[in-house]
Amino acid sequence: MTRAAELERKINTAMRKQELCKGMAQRITPSLSSDRVSHTRNITASEDAIIRLMEAENEIERLTSQYEEIVCEISAVLSSMENPLDEKLLADHYLKHVSFETMAAKEHVTKDCVYKRHSRALDELETLLVP
Repeated sequence: MTRAAELERKINTAMRKQELCKGMAQRITPSLSSDRVSHTRNITASEDAIIRLMEAENEIERLTSQYEEIVCEISAVLSSMENPLDEKLLADHYLKHVSFETMAAKEHVTKDCVYKRHSRALDELETLLVP
């Protein structure tokens, strides 16, 4: 689950980079297109901005694919849990980012009840993961 959270952060960073690259590509005017801005690539400013945008989009695709694979792995492990409520609690919290407070309100129970169920669910999950 930690890997999934890390990939989510990387995807969000790549998406911010993509937005910056889009902005750069849109701001470059044809009159500046003959100016060289990259000493390593020897290409025009507009080409450089487009290349950066394409690289950012490729990075997002790569990270998203990795994230989807990890989510599938996590879902497979969670589906093998005995109690479907524990499975739902862990999936909601770690994959959908639902807070314990929101879960408690939705289920009409206290936060302590959700915390205890979460702890028990993690214990069960650990026994499934450790051979």
